[in-house]
Amino acid sequence: MDVPASLLDFSLVQETSLDRRHRFARLDRISQPVRILGLMLVTWLPLLALSLLEGGPMARAFLRNMATHVEFLVSLPLLIAADGYIDMRLATAVRHFVISELIDAQHLPRYESIARDVMRGRRSGVIEAGLLVASFAPSFIHVPYLPNRPDWLHAEPGGPLTLAGWWYLAVSMPIIRFVLLRWLWRGVLWATFLFKVSRLPLALVPTHPDAAGGLGFLGTCQASFSVIVLALASTLTAQRLAHTSTANFTGYAIHLSAFAIICLAVVFSPLMFFFRQLLLAKRRGDHAYSGVAAWHSRRFEQRWFHRELPEGLDPLGAPEFSSQTDLNTSFTTARGMRWFPVDIRAALAVVAAAMAPMVPLLLADRRFIEVLLELGKSVL
Repeated sequence: MDVPASLLDFSLVQETSLDRRHRFARLDRISQPVRILGLMLVTWLPLLALSLLEGGPMARAFLRNMATHVEFLVSLPLLIAADGYIDMRLATAVRHFVISELIDAQHLPRYESIARDVMRGRRSGVIEAGLLVASFAPSFIHVPYLPNRPDWLHAEPGGPLTLAGWWYLAVSMPIIRFVLLRWLWRGVLWATFLFKVSRLPLALVPTHPDAAGGLGFLGTCQASFSVIVLALASTLTAQRLAHTSTANFTGYAIHLSAFAIICLAVVFSPLMFFFRQLLLAKRRGDHAYSGVAAWHSRRFEQRWFHRELPEGLDPLGAPEFSSQTDLNTSFTTARGMRWFPVDIRAALAVVAAAMAPMVPLLLADRRFIEVLLELGKSVL
């Protein structure tokens, strides 16, 4: 089935309301590396310059604060780089529903309407204004001095903010909050799209090779959000590293493992909307293929094992054996159909993204290095 023109430009990233109304060039016309570099120059470089201007303990405190560097030099670029990466996979998934004929021609207009509604939500100026307010509000709400805040924000505990502290609260943090909240809103829109699509009658195929009735592509699609998971994991790990002893590796492992489990639940939970249709399709497949397999197997045995074979009939060239094998394969595939369209590779992608920050922690652990050295000596 041909993809309608309205679905060819599906996007949850390009041309938002703020982009269209901006007096300057639209953000999606600026190359991604330039956007990343520009945001790094606006968020991190002034912090460095102002801290060095303060000099003394403030400069040293900023340079030693790994959490801030990771936040603006690693996590923020990852969140921006995720725009094209995730958007391309979401758009491909939207078109695949039509290409694979999961949506029949009768329900295609409704499917197009769902996609248009989601894109209208993406362009909502009210929502984006709310995200901006939510991004800046925490910086202007008076919060008493907290011991675990970066030391370079205040000239002294409980004292006034430094110049770098003002820039951090008024510019740097609102920017990264807005980027993160915008991704949260996109995730809500995508989950809404999946929910509405799951209410359409889908032409699921129990014998589809992906063992998910033809919805296996959704697991791969959801796994693309692992870039966001990696960005969050990097920031959380750096913040924990800044306030916890580096020797407490067990604490890091528990921390990241819990985070990985939460990410798995959040990333793949929208696919639960398809559980009912997958379950019904599996039941239909079990019943239908069981009946066909029983009929075919009974006649196969009657022909080849319950009577004397005619002379000259060679089993090696008989088509019945091939058809029996094909039917057995189809029956096994239908019986193994999953109720949840996520395979192990998609799940591992999210877990790996959540646990990736553990790698530098392992390399920083002296005991781990000693174990590696001993292992290397034993192998060599």
